[in-house]
Amino acid sequence: MSSIPETLQAGLAAHRAGRLVEAEYMYRRVIEAHPRHAGAFHLLGLLAYQMGKFELAVQLVNDAIKLDAFSAIFPADLGEIYRTLGKIPEAIAAYRQSLKLNPEAPDAQTNLGTLLQAQGELSEAIDCFRDALELDPQYADARRNLGAALEAQGQLIEAQAAFEKCVKLSPDEAQSYFLLGHCLQSQGKLFESIACYQKAIRLKPDFAEAHYHCGTARLAGGNFAAGWHEYEWGLQAQLVERGFRQPTWNGADLRGQRILIHAQCPLGDTLQFIRYVPLVQERGGDVTIEVQPALIPLVEQSGFKQVIAAGSQPPSCELQVSLLSLPRIFATTLDSIPARVPYLAASADLIQHWRDKLKDLGGFKVGIVWQDDPAGDADRFRSIPLKEFLPLAQVPHVRLISLQKKDGLDQLSTLGGLFSVVDLSQQLDGANGAFMDTAAVMKNLDLVITSDTATAHLAGALGVPVWIALSFAADWRWLKDRADSPWYPSARLFRQSVLGNWADVFQHLAAALAGLVANHAGSQ
Repeated sequence: MSSIPETLQAGLAAHRAGRLVEAEYMYRRVIEAHPRHAGAFHLLGLLAYQMGKFELAVQLVNDAIKLDAFSAIFPADLGEIYRTLGKIPEAIAAYRQSLKLNPEAPDAQTNLGTLLQAQGELSEAIDCFRDALELDPQYADARRNLGAALEAQGQLIEAQAAFEKCVKLSPDEAQSYFLLGHCLQSQGKLFESIACYQKAIRLKPDFAEAHYHCGTARLAGGNFAAGWHEYEWGLQAQLVERGFRQPTWNGADLRGQRILIHAQCPLGDTLQFIRYVPLVQERGGDVTIEVQPALIPLVEQSGFKQVIAAGSQPPSCELQVSLLSLPRIFATTLDSIPARVPYLAASADLIQHWRDKLKDLGGFKVGIVWQDDPAGDADRFRSIPLKEFLPLAQVPHVRLISLQKKDGLDQLSTLGGLFSVVDLSQQLDGANGAFMDTAAVMKNLDLVITSDTATAHLAGALGVPVWIALSFAADWRWLKDRADSPWYPSARLFRQSVLGNWADVFQHLAAALAGLVANHAGSQ
């Protein structure tokens, strides 16, 4: 009869060879003979995890931990199982337990750091990655993750150094070149970022993210001819996901053919690019537009016909195209952007409704928005603490009116009397549809000042005067080093000179606002 160690080794051999049923049999034989054999419970748990039986795996590995509380491997593997299940707090706790038992485990340090990074705990994540690299300076995943966490925290020079080290250590690894390119692009170093993206693409020709971001870097630099082609890579996954059977329109004359234009993108992108729909109609097409359900009232109010909600059954058609592909199809250059505004319209009844509600406020009315979607990757750079708007409130005769909705409203209660803001949040865009009330309010304001959100696109598309406060790492559509926007003639851009420093931006905004208010008063 085989001994317990021999049976366990036979199970391990079967496990490594992929003979999972045989391995399970051997592990259970060990447990039958030795019910407190922690290692067998642990291996049986790993086997269950490999077979997709995650809850059973949790139970078995926890049994192993109860039997041997001093093994650092058991809680580390439990952390990975919890991560797969999406139980992030439990995974973090398991990795902490493992590292308490064995702090000198670079894998556990890196895995814990990755989970903390995903939770937004960037400082602690950075400490974990640095600890892992002290233990293993060649650990590529730890160094890449360190760079990503530093970049997310706005420490771009330190992040760049981390990615450059990754490239040096792994010169044939496309991901490292991509990450370095992204970091350089965030610093406005467009030429250098494009060179990195191109290296990533040479190593991995189908690297969609590298193609897409190479496109945005080219677009930010004004090279639309080359930029749109690369930008298109970001749309291909959407088309595959939708499984369209119809051919993609290539810009040819439509001659009455039915075409579906679909918008799978953030609301701001839809508001920016819907201007292209009339150009498609001019090619002779019978056009149906698919947009986010909340935008349908605004789009229809603006005169667009045959509008359907994303997710509904589309009508039969011969052709389809993404809304975001239209700039490429129409070979858009800086000089040919269709910038005739307004191309969106507010409801006349709502404009009058809000004129009546706002008429007693008095002063120079400035609508403000400060917060982007906190779940978005770009929020950490785009959004602005509300207290930064203080210099605007100090301009004589200015009345600040909040157009902010949902996220960021909690900051109003933290002002502590520093300055006053008229809060319209509970009255905006409820039953009327997304942006319907906001658009009508804008038509009754003297100016809108906003961070880079969909509100900026709405104001520009309405032809409302709008000043946009931009991060140093501004989105491609605002181009580079420009104070105007070829997309929106009524827009004026105010940019950070240093990433994260909003104080200078708002000093310039306040000075410009004071001049505008004075001119307005002089014309009365």
